[in-house]
Amino acid sequence: MNKKLLAAVCLAAAATFNTAMAEDYTNGDARYAEPDFDRQMTQAEAENVKADGKTRSGEEIDAAQSEPLPITMTGDYASYDSVSGDFVAEGNVVITQGNETLKTVRAVGNMKTGDVWLKEGGTLVEPKSIMNGEWAYYNFNTKTGEIKKIEGKGNKDFFKAPHATIYPDKMVVDQGGVTTRCPAKEHTPCLSIKAKTFEIYPKEKMVAHDVQVFVKGTHVYSRDTWVNELGKDSGARIMPSIGYDGDDDKGTYIKIKYDYDIDEKTNVHAELPYYSKGHFKPVVEVKHDQRNYYLTYQSGWEEEDDEWVDKKNEIGFYYKPHYFIDGIPVTYRLYAHRGLWKNDETGRQSWHTEYGAYLTHDRIYLFNTKNTFLDLTIGKKWVDESLTDETRSTMMYYGTLGQKLGSKWYTWAGYYREKVTSDLYDLGQPDMERELRNGISYKPDDKNTFTIVNRYDTGKHENYETTYTWTHRFCCWAITFEYEHAHTAKEDTQWNIRYEFLNW
Repeated sequence: MNKKLLAAVCLAAAATFNTAMAEDYTNGDARYAEPDFDRQMTQAEAENVKADGKTRSGEEIDAAQSEPLPITMTGDYASYDSVSGDFVAEGNVVITQGNETLKTVRAVGNMKTGDVWLKEGGTLVEPKSIMNGEWAYYNFNTKTGEIKKIEGKGNKDFFKAPHATIYPDKMVVDQGGVTTRCPAKEHTPCLSIKAKTFEIYPKEKMVAHDVQVFVKGTHVYSRDTWVNELGKDSGARIMPSIGYDGDDDKGTYIKIKYDYDIDEKTNVHAELPYYSKGHFKPVVEVKHDQRNYYLTYQSGWEEEDDEWVDKKNEIGFYYKPHYFIDGIPVTYRLYAHRGLWKNDETGRQSWHTEYGAYLTHDRIYLFNTKNTFLDLTIGKKWVDESLTDETRSTMMYYGTLGQKLGSKWYTWAGYYREKVTSDLYDLGQPDMERELRNGISYKPDDKNTFTIVNRYDTGKHENYETTYTWTHRFCCWAITFEYEHAHTAKEDTQWNIRYEFLNW
């Protein structure tokens, strides 16, 4: 018999906790960051892109998700009426489908109508989540249902709610609920979120309405909406971060991030930092996200190398990674943006136009092990400045070799080559044309991480900078001490301190 109905209720709910991964190479230090040693998914897979370079339509995705997978079921007792379609499974019922395992003591339903009930509850276990429900109903044909008295963990999030309704495209916690990323069991969560409703969109985000924020069980403030992107650090920081930045134009700071969804595809993101030296430097971005691409509008401040740049009315287009040809593990991505940039110190103002394209090879694993890998990216970009009336271009080459040295040690080496394309701004420009970075990270336990990164200028054959970092986790809080030792310009040597909610 088709036992997929028995697992449908929990498999549908489990989809809510799947994650997506996307990377940006266009600008900033993210291009040179420590590689993700745990990444298994390719960039194109993360964007739901087929190997033939075509984006999956909604119908294609639904079809792929509904394709039958091998199912195994064990239990003490099972019966099925071929005329009526009714079935019963009792005892130690264990249903396995792919990476999902459903455990329950009793399941009843009807094969013809598509109805299935878990009247005595059940537990769904998958690689990154576990969820318990004391009662559940699901209709496989309509892809709708409900779950009562939910409790579990998905990725970083612990959650609890009395009731949830399942729709074809989302799950709605509609009778209130609470979520936290605090793993503590012996004391009140450091930070928790209560809301009247949670809208959970599979692989995308969770939207909470009528939100109350609690610190150590004490209500500290409320907000109308909070958006949490599933599987990533939330773009809408529920609490501010504070710290000290040794840059001459920053100093002590407090920073608040805020997100607001205009609709399901359009989001407003604001960063509101105040620096003791640089003062108030807000930035606002509107992002409209489609399956193949996304559009942005940005206005506000960005800083790099002690230079503040005021971006006015910058509009951007970003085409997500796609494969060229089936069977070739190379994706391409495109971007373009244009805005009026003004240097805060010099007063120079120019219409800055930038566009480029990247080719990225899927992660290459060496020596038949996941412990050694190679990431490769090649690209080209063009920059036009209206003030100088010139367009300059450069080829870009990024290569990173990563190595796991047991469970506590990680090391990597990266080579980056990119020429300067604008003399008006340091923002988005490389510190050197040819750079070699070596990094090593030591994680003796789940509370401490020590990292050393050395930057070497292969053009001038000299060390450029060495950064020493120590991060200590308390529970949900984390404090980071960072010492940047400049070898060529001693005046650029500085200390940085950050104190923030790590999980949020």
